[in-house]
Amino acid sequence: MRKIGRNYYIYGRVQGVGFRYHTLDWGKKHGLYGYVYNRYDGSVNIKAFGTLEQMQQLEDWLKAGGPAGAKIEYYKSEECHVEKEVVDFHIRHSL
Repeated sequence: MRKIGRNYYIYGRVQGVGFRYHTLDWGKKHGLYGYVYNRYDGSVNIKAFGTLEQMQQLEDWLKAGGPAGAKIEYYKSEECHVEKEVVDFHIRHSL
């Protein structure tokens, strides 16, 4: 299956609540590649690479509120190129 890339910007109460660690666990369980990191503006960014079905599952999870303890006010996403050097799903340092 063809892999696609999506860049998600998540806003709300998403830092200091374990959002990155829950996203890491969720991404690994669902076979995604990519990474998640905190942004200096208080939001979180997810760069995810996988199938169209996997991206839909991720969006469904975000629409349902994401991890317990988080309060997603809104998110936006855009297509991005697949970073072929990324071979797993992991947390990156804040950018």
